[in-house]
Amino acid sequence: MARYWENLAVVYRPAAVSRRSQVPLRVFVILVLCASMAWRPGFGFLIGWTAAYVFAQIAELLALRRFLTSSNPASTVVCNLATDLLMATVFGWVAIPLWQIGTPAAAAAATLLISGSILTALMGAEGCFAAFLSAVAPHMAYLFILPFVGGSTRDPVTPYFLIGAGLLSLVLGMVFTWSQRAMQAERSARLAAEAQTAAKSAFVAMVSHELRTPINALLNGAAMLERQNGADRGAARLIADAGDMMKTLLNDLLDYSKIEAGRMGVEIVDYDLAALVDDSVLLWRGEARAKGIKLELKGIQTRPNWVRGDPMRLRQILNNLLSNAIKFTAEGGVTLALTLHERPDGRKVMIEVIDTGPGLTPDQINRLFSAYDQLGVGTARAFGGTGLGLTISRDLARLMGGTLTAESDAGGGARFTLTLPAPQGAAPPAVDLSDAPSLIPHTQPLRILVVDDHDINRRALRGMLEAFGAQVETADDAEAALEAANVRVFDAILMDVRMPGVDGLEATRRLRASGLNRQTPVIAVSGAVSAQDIEACRSAGMKGMIEKPVVPSDLYAALFGVAEQ
Repeated sequence: MARYWENLAVVYRPAAVSRRSQVPLRVFVILVLCASMAWRPGFGFLIGWTAAYVFAQIAELLALRRFLTSSNPASTVVCNLATDLLMATVFGWVAIPLWQIGTPAAAAAATLLISGSILTALMGAEGCFAAFLSAVAPHMAYLFILPFVGGSTRDPVTPYFLIGAGLLSLVLGMVFTWSQRAMQAERSARLAAEAQTAAKSAFVAMVSHELRTPINALLNGAAMLERQNGADRGAARLIADAGDMMKTLLNDLLDYSKIEAGRMGVEIVDYDLAALVDDSVLLWRGEARAKGIKLELKGIQTRPNWVRGDPMRLRQILNNLLSNAIKFTAEGGVTLALTLHERPDGRKVMIEVIDTGPGLTPDQINRLFSAYDQLGVGTARAFGGTGLGLTISRDLARLMGGTLTAESDAGGGARFTLTLPAPQGAAPPAVDLSDAPSLIPHTQPLRILVVDDHDINRRALRGMLEAFGAQVETADDAEAALEAANVRVFDAILMDVRMPGVDGLEATRRLRASGLNRQTPVIAVSGAVSAQDIEACRSAGMKGMIEKPVVPSDLYAALFGVAEQ
């Protein structure tokens, strides 16, 4: 029985929301009737009816509020159905005295009032049979009673009126059944779509997390090979390039999944726009030179320095645009032009990436920002990729309050225009580094505990840390890590966040509660680095975070950061 009421509460909720939205309409009808008729002789019953309506309406609103805010709505749904029944009984009652006036106009008014109330109840039921029945039953009863309360039982038309009321009941039931099926189908389709989207997002997140482990091994194994004397550095570089390509593809899939699920966010910080653009161009200049094309930067004199925005996402867009421009340009060059505009809605920065490639047809421009679309099979085979880069870049630009557009120049080539807000930022205060400590101020080798459930990750981190001269101990789960932490003090602990059983967050909370390593810095190692993930790590007591796949420079920077704390 409890299950029945729980299911009824779920089905009734849309009807409750709909009935609450209908209150202004019902109040409007009451006010119009009273204002236009209550002062006339013979219509004094409208005053008592209005008072009864106000009481019923207040009772219904209180019941709806309690139902919609209750943590256990199943316990209140009966009260709501009772107030719905009371509301319909009070509202429909006015048809009886109207009918008893005895004029054709009054009879028509009574019939129209009940018919309108029935249609309103049909729309407000939202496919819930209990809500429909409680709101319609009193009105249908009034419809059948009307001929018998006005002295019209001997009227030869009365049987036809009753037959019409019966047909109305039949049609009403058929319409409700049809609307109920349509609403249920629409809700089922929506829930299925939401579940599919959630499942897809969860799948992409899971795959991305799992793929970071072999990518981590590829990148760091290649780095160790390159450092070894006599190793085949060409083969090591090939492995590293393959790992970088896998990492890029994986990040594209993960970013698009976050955007599609509405979980992608941007930050607003002060950053040096000029330096960021310079760095981006410098990063791709070697690629352009290797291909025999020129990469130019224009607009130096108009570049603002410190602005407010999201530097990481801007860098991601610029890298994507420059990569595509160089990829599709066989000869000539690529130009990045930056201009600043003062507009009524604030200062804007416009960044154009112009190439001398084959250009774009109108059809290609229309398809350019479609997910997974690479403008043809030939493009996919020749250049690879997921086809998500431009889609992600456009969505990131929108998230930052800007736009990203594309056009083909008349003389050939393509032009991508990124426009973003560029409010004035502030440079950070100067720092005196004369008394700065050494990068890792320890006279003895660092003793570090590596906690990860994947052996590949443990081996990769051990290799990097030992290259720094650290003494490394490993643990394959949280329980083993806590046991090791109870035996000796570590200088730092690298903690995988996602582990079966006790995860890294809970393990860190237990470390902070007691033991030899209560004050030991814990650095999170994770593939999930959203703002929510970072905040969860901080709340658990972690002092830093490294994104998988781990890059030696990031690892060293994280150790340096916690050593200064």
